[in-house]
Amino acid sequence: MFYARFIETVESWPDAIALEMQRAPTAADPTPAVESYTYTQLRAIAESVGAWIASRGISGGARCAFLAANSPLWTATYIGVVSSGNTAVPLDTAYKPEQLRKLLLDCGAVLLFVDDRNLDHARAAIEGLKIELAMISGAAVAPELPNLDQMIGRGSQGFQPIIAAAEDTICILYTSGTTSDPKGVMLTHGNLVAEMDGALGIIDVDHRDALLGVLPLFHALAQMANLLIPLAIGARVVYLDSLNTSELLRALRERKITIFCCVPQFFYLIHERVQKQVAEKGKLTQNIFKLMMGTSRVARRFGLNPGKIFFGKVHELLGKQMRYLITGGSRFDLTIGRDLHAMGFNILQAYGLTETSGGACVTPPKHNVIGSIGKPFVGAEIEIHDPKPDENGRPVGELKIRGGMVMKGYYNRPDATAAVLRDGWFYSGDLGYKDTQGNLYISGRAKEIIVLSSGKNIYPEEIEAHYLKSPFIKELCVMGLESKPGEPMGERLHAAVVPNFDVLKEKKIVNVREVIRFDIESLSAQQPSTKRILSYDIWQEDLPRTTTRKLKRFEIEKRTREMHARGEQQQDAPVVREITAEEREWLDRPEVQQALAIIRTHATKAKAELQPSDNLELDLGLDSMERVEMLVEIEQALGADVPDSVSGEIYSVRELVDAVLAHRGTGGRKQIGWDAIFAEPVTNPEVLAVANERPIAARFWYAIGRVANLASRDLFHLKITGLEKLPKSGPFIISPNHQSFLDAPVLMANMRWSLFRNLFFVGTSEIWGDGLARKLASTMRLIPIDPDANLVPAMQAAAFGLKAGRTLVLYPEGERSIDGPPKTFKKGAAILAAHLQVPIYPIAIEGFHEAWPRGKGFQKFARLQVAVCDPVVPPPGPPTPETYERLTAELREKIVREWERMSGRKDPRAQQSPVNVG
Repeated sequence: MFYARFIETVESWPDAIALEMQRAPTAADPTPAVESYTYTQLRAIAESVGAWIASRGISGGARCAFLAANSPLWTATYIGVVSSGNTAVPLDTAYKPEQLRKLLLDCGAVLLFVDDRNLDHARAAIEGLKIELAMISGAAVAPELPNLDQMIGRGSQGFQPIIAAAEDTICILYTSGTTSDPKGVMLTHGNLVAEMDGALGIIDVDHRDALLGVLPLFHALAQMANLLIPLAIGARVVYLDSLNTSELLRALRERKITIFCCVPQFFYLIHERVQKQVAEKGKLTQNIFKLMMGTSRVARRFGLNPGKIFFGKVHELLGKQMRYLITGGSRFDLTIGRDLHAMGFNILQAYGLTETSGGACVTPPKHNVIGSIGKPFVGAEIEIHDPKPDENGRPVGELKIRGGMVMKGYYNRPDATAAVLRDGWFYSGDLGYKDTQGNLYISGRAKEIIVLSSGKNIYPEEIEAHYLKSPFIKELCVMGLESKPGEPMGERLHAAVVPNFDVLKEKKIVNVREVIRFDIESLSAQQPSTKRILSYDIWQEDLPRTTTRKLKRFEIEKRTREMHARGEQQQDAPVVREITAEEREWLDRPEVQQALAIIRTHATKAKAELQPSDNLELDLGLDSMERVEMLVEIEQALGADVPDSVSGEIYSVRELVDAVLAHRGTGGRKQIGWDAIFAEPVTNPEVLAVANERPIAARFWYAIGRVANLASRDLFHLKITGLEKLPKSGPFIISPNHQSFLDAPVLMANMRWSLFRNLFFVGTSEIWGDGLARKLASTMRLIPIDPDANLVPAMQAAAFGLKAGRTLVLYPEGERSIDGPPKTFKKGAAILAAHLQVPIYPIAIEGFHEAWPRGKGFQKFARLQVAVCDPVVPPPGPPTPETYERLTAELREKIVREWERMSGRKDPRAQQSPVNVG
């Protein structure tokens, strides 16, 4: 069947290039090379392999396994196995020897083809088994084993290919392993021919096309897109010997690729690169980009494609010959799909499973509905089994598929086969629905649905897509966990979250937990209560995935449940990594040991051994303030002075110690702690300007405030008490809880002139850090230094203003409340008060959240209340960490007491520690 199609192709285009291998440049050979094979050469190699297999007495559908990376010789060997009438069993090269051994025994393999890089694993896997090894290469690595060079040298020797029947098994492909039970899917020659004909009935592909094969060939989609279909129509396939982004992009351009089929993550990478480049070029470029995107979107509705002109550089990146980008294998983000479509790319979404020979449907190029998985292949049927309305009224049910591409069954698994093949239909386990035009959409996997105690069905991929909008979250896996005693729901949505450390480092943010929590809370506000993540663990390593980038949910959930059963959380469990010889040598240096001794005294999480890669926050439990105090002590001990620009980019133990050692001999601080930091001279002009009088600007904003005061009292029925408690002048600290963007303007509008004229602020550089906003900030004595990225400069600026007699407005929460009640308080106000001996005036506010909640626009003219509390006075004498804790607790207690009185609610954090030490 397939081999007959292949022979027809060879006879039609004997001298056309069938396969290419792009080799990356190396130090020994800096000139990139391309290894090419014509269809005639490919046939000769394949039949030489077939002749060698027949000479070993291997016949009658015997299982010949593969453990090798993509290459033209892999493909030639595969075709050789097919030509000999046997069954190919491609195996995942990521499997460990014990996993390989299990699958080799399961399928009854008699022969294993292996390449150089997988030889050791192969030998370990077959130890003691009667399985012959053969090399998909020459004799250089293992001269004692049969190899492809020998087979080619022998030639076909009159070999006659076996003519297979439609029902004969051509290959066994093991399911991707998202669970602990991979099954061998038997695909027949008839399955693959039906699959080829079905796909070609929708997508126009012919001998003029070139396809890039980066998906591993043990995957069903890759076999179909990068082996079977192209070799049956005379197209060219390009493989890479080094799979990285630069080589991939080079191949797309230089090898003139016209069709590229890949998992969604690659397209996300391209989209992210474009967005990042646009963001770096300023507001004007961003606005032009949005205008072009909008124009292109409209034009594409009318069959025009200006995106190729508007976004020419992006098309050059992927190759100007590109006709189709095809994605499959996992959920594809709708927003990214629409953006790429607007940029002028024809991006199609395919859907299928290993059990359907790789594909079952695809979006038709001429009727491409972004977000849909399209319509069934020619010769296939897809129906919705037992549909039930979802929350949007759409009839969602399990997709069942019928057609020639549906598998023969699972090898040696009649029970599993019977569970999914019923009455001529394959029950996919995927949930979806159809629109009125017959386009199919996927909702999720039936086995992965989280059913809450309320009966609500939650699709984890939908939740994950929403929270992945945060630029600070790299990966996320949602699961259902039993709620803790006393919680309102029987089950809660829990997530394993991997921070995007690259973005965090780029923005110089070291307080990872705070940023992740803020974004999760903000994104939760946009979701109904049943779809909100209520708890999460932070993982520092990537989540386990299959080779096709699907989350191994079973493994992630098992690991999470085991840790929670031990009373741990992922972020509280010490991460142990293997220390290299170079790292061990670094650790043994005397000056490093001196620094490590200080780090151990500050770490709040106990570890048996400090490791160079330990994250200061996630592994050692140090918050931003504690990191600063520790750094100053190490500087003092080693005679160093690390610039603030460097200290703001320190994440790990090694980065910290190396930074100190790199700046030894620069003086060091004579004393340690915050006193040393506050004593340093200030050189920033924006900070120095806080000491200056600004009579015109101050009076202008005061006048604006008077008008705003009248409006707020009328429209919001503002009630404010305790203003008389505030001193007539500074220095002191005003610390309100934070509910809304309205807090500051309403509060400041009610200050008397003697106090208003001396107010100053530190922070919010995200809003006030650029252009006109920055100039306006200077007129209001607002110093745009973001404490998240520049804690030391921010604290120094606050201290300078207080020393100059000004009054500092400092929100102790550092962010707006997600639901109204006061949140965890940070220690910044307490540190400043204790070291500068200034009082803190707590101010409780209520109603602002109802008027303008975080994550939403303005809602209504709610009743606003403000109450000034009695001051928190620091004790005399040298401050200690216990002083900071006590002052912060007292500050929060006073604010919460007033907030409870005004709101009529109880503090939901009453049972929690009031101080954030994480």
